[in-house]
Amino acid sequence: MTAPAMASDAETATAAPPAPLGTGRPVARRLEINLLLLTAGEFIAKILTFLAFSHLARTLGPETYGSLEFVLAVMVFFTLPIDLGLGAYGAREIARNKPIAGRLLREITGMRLILAVVSFALLLLFTGVIRKAPELKLLLAVYGWSLFAGPLLLQWFFQAHDLMHWVAVASIVRQGVFATVLFVFFRPGTSLAFIGVAECISVTVVALFCLYVVRYRMRVRLEWPSFRFPALLSHLRQGMPIGLTELSWAFIWYFATVILGVIFANEALGWFGASHRALMALHTFVWLYFFNLLPSISRCVDLPHDYLLGLMKKSVKFASWTSLFAAFTLTALSSEVIVLVFGDDFEGAGHSFAVLAWMLPVAMLSGHHRFALIAYNRQMSLLKCTAASAVIAVTLGLTLVPLMGDFGAAWALLIANIMNFALVYRAFRQHVVEIRIHNQLLKPLSALALAAAVFGLLRYEHLGPWIAAVAASFAYGAVLVSTEGRQILSFAREFLHRELAHRAEEPLVG
Repeated sequence: MTAPAMASDAETATAAPPAPLGTGRPVARRLEINLLLLTAGEFIAKILTFLAFSHLARTLGPETYGSLEFVLAVMVFFTLPIDLGLGAYGAREIARNKPIAGRLLREITGMRLILAVVSFALLLLFTGVIRKAPELKLLLAVYGWSLFAGPLLLQWFFQAHDLMHWVAVASIVRQGVFATVLFVFFRPGTSLAFIGVAECISVTVVALFCLYVVRYRMRVRLEWPSFRFPALLSHLRQGMPIGLTELSWAFIWYFATVILGVIFANEALGWFGASHRALMALHTFVWLYFFNLLPSISRCVDLPHDYLLGLMKKSVKFASWTSLFAAFTLTALSSEVIVLVFGDDFEGAGHSFAVLAWMLPVAMLSGHHRFALIAYNRQMSLLKCTAASAVIAVTLGLTLVPLMGDFGAAWALLIANIMNFALVYRAFRQHVVEIRIHNQLLKPLSALALAAAVFGLLRYEHLGPWIAAVAASFAYGAVLVSTEGRQILSFAREFLHRELAHRAEEPLVG
């Protein structure tokens, strides 16, 4: 099954035929509700997180808020090794063979507990050697205690049983508790370490929630984690390629923040942290898009390449129009958006946010190739591309951040992601087939040039940025509507409907 046609009849001939409508409306309805719950849960969790950090930024000010973002970036590199791909591996294995669910739950939890102890010890060592203020070191140490609840975050177990609504609820519970504690108790003058306490409380609550769901809703008997090392090491070897890919991705996205925090302990760190936080919230749209597209890509694996090319042509066209428009608008209003969210003290973050906004079209375009490599079982190729991109990100961070501060950090992140795009594009072309994107980019880039000209002209006439941005948006939209508006709307409207119709043919588990 592919998305509905967006081009001429000749182009449509290469697209995969639509999936047959299924066996019953109740099944399709349940799938639709689960998918909507997962999407809604992710959005609500992200909104709660964003509101909490907006409150923190306004309360702390740029310099202290920058220290917090430094701590959070550091914690990424101690949190990911606790999972090391075991969650994704466990979900895959249980989905294939349900009777092993109980055993895998014990063994993966045991392995993750061991990794949590190692990670916490390394975090304490790191905290002891870095040259930072005692308050920041205390915050790192307090955050470290949250690592021990990580092995009991069992969303991967819910995913393995297709219980995606519990994944959504767990996300809302975690971020809801975190935001509530901060909104109620965090005020000017409150110790920075209290943010770590809030994180520990939220992670503990969601861990208890996961245990409750497993025991009383899924009716799975809870037993002590297993520490049979031969089995644990076997799981670790199989999950590690996934985990190393995630860790490499963390270097691409978070190393710039870490190196900026090591070199600069001033408001520049807070400015970059705010712009990076805003970007990560917007990146949720990218993740949700490819979460829904991956099944359609996967169904092209056993079909002739024309089916994949037909799907990708339409998807790339949709992604190009939407992401380029978002990047342009955010660039044009970068300072205004940042001030609206984080307050007047963060106006200086506008220049780095204007650079980071272009991560959205890069991520949307590269995502087609990254997720296609996953669908075509080319995980090792993806790992090599991501690891190489991580090396580039580290090199650029060490080079540009000392020279340009937060602006250099933004450029290091953007260039590293562009290089990742180039690498995964090359890998997929070598191993599967070339997915050409330039034809789908011509019209949206032309619309982008027109919108930029309109914006620049109106700003030259001393009109406000909001008026200029609205006029530029109308110009962009006029080109879209006059060239491909109907096809884009058709894709957006029918893709989800046909995806759900196809899933209605598949058996439900759990």
